[in-house]
Amino acid sequence: MYDALAASRGNPDAPPTLYTGLQFGDYRFLGPGSSGEPAEVGGLGPGYRFVTWQVGPAVRQLARGGRIGVLPLRFRDIPRVFGSGGKLAADVAVIQCTPPRGGKVNLGVSCSIFPAIVAAARLVIAEIHPDMPWTAGDTQLPVEALDLAVDATAPLGTLARATPDAVDEQIIARVRGLIPDDAWVQLGVGAIPDAILGRLHEHPGIKLHSGMLTDPLVEFLDGAGREARVVTGEVEGSHEMYVRVGRDPRVTFRPTTLIHDVPFMAGLDRFVSINSAIEVDLDGQVNGETIDGAQVSGVGGSLDFVEAARYSRGGRSIVALRSTAKGRSRIVDRLATGTAVTIPRHAVDVVVTEHGVADLAALDLDERAEALIEVADPTARSELRARARARRSQSERPRA
Repeated sequence: MYDALAASRGNPDAPPTLYTGLQFGDYRFLGPGSSGEPAEVGGLGPGYRFVTWQVGPAVRQLARGGRIGVLPLRFRDIPRVFGSGGKLAADVAVIQCTPPRGGKVNLGVSCSIFPAIVAAARLVIAEIHPDMPWTAGDTQLPVEALDLAVDATAPLGTLARATPDAVDEQIIARVRGLIPDDAWVQLGVGAIPDAILGRLHEHPGIKLHSGMLTDPLVEFLDGAGREARVVTGEVEGSHEMYVRVGRDPRVTFRPTTLIHDVPFMAGLDRFVSINSAIEVDLDGQVNGETIDGAQVSGVGGSLDFVEAARYSRGGRSIVALRSTAKGRSRIVDRLATGTAVTIPRHAVDVVVTEHGVADLAALDLDERAEALIEVADPTARSELRARARARRSQSERPRA
């Protein structure tokens, strides 16, 4: 379907806009500059606009060059913005689903934002995929909701499993020590959350409530008891995992309006949110979106889960990250001017690196800075302390 758009001239005088989140296939339909190709030109051409709320690795060059649009949108707001009555209410929805059964189709591995968008759209185009699993939850649509249907010509998109290294394992061990028994757990995506997910069955009574889950969900299901519950908006992983979630009644798919609903999650006792970040400054502000001013991800849904964890009885939010990346400290004195604040300082509970755990709850700004310096890379600590002292001295200086 994307290839058909790329082959079409579109309407240069009034270009229709294609809005989407993260795609797990390639982006070659966007032309050069996508999927690692040269970026002299890019996008769908003057007849279309392409806008995303999640900048994946394959389109970062196009985003940096302004050849595609980036929409800074919190994930919980997508149904409100693109659903019925929203400012960008969808005119056309393109979905993937199962072949019909008993007058219905099933959204399979991704419920998420689609019920709201299908309800808003004047035209619903369905790609019928024979390998899409029939999953439990809010995933069924009447055939009458579809206006056009095409047969899939490509396999379901998959996501390779991230492999943790020795440094990740140190972080994983520290994070696991913070998860109470009988907790509801949400996880982000990456090597650290993946590894934690695959080992959560070793914790008594764990249940999952998460926006997206990945391949290690299979290990959790294999090791968890019959009473285990998994509530998610979507899954991305291997074909084997897709088959499993279609057969396991413990896994239910719910729309974003529930998965990212802060009051609902706050009502779950011991709700633990585990997410990663690009950098954290000494006040506790978290950047999960940009590197040197360039958008490399999206707003996502981490703040939804972080807020819920803070209000949950016995809950806790955890930001887990390596202390360095490419030789640079990821604990920084200040987020640089123009850097996105994905999670504000007042919402952060705990920051974990391979060097320790910084519990920021109830700490003042000076105490926060020292706690975060202690979990920074040892080679960065003296400079961070010097900058923190200079900042404090400057703030104490009387103004003329």
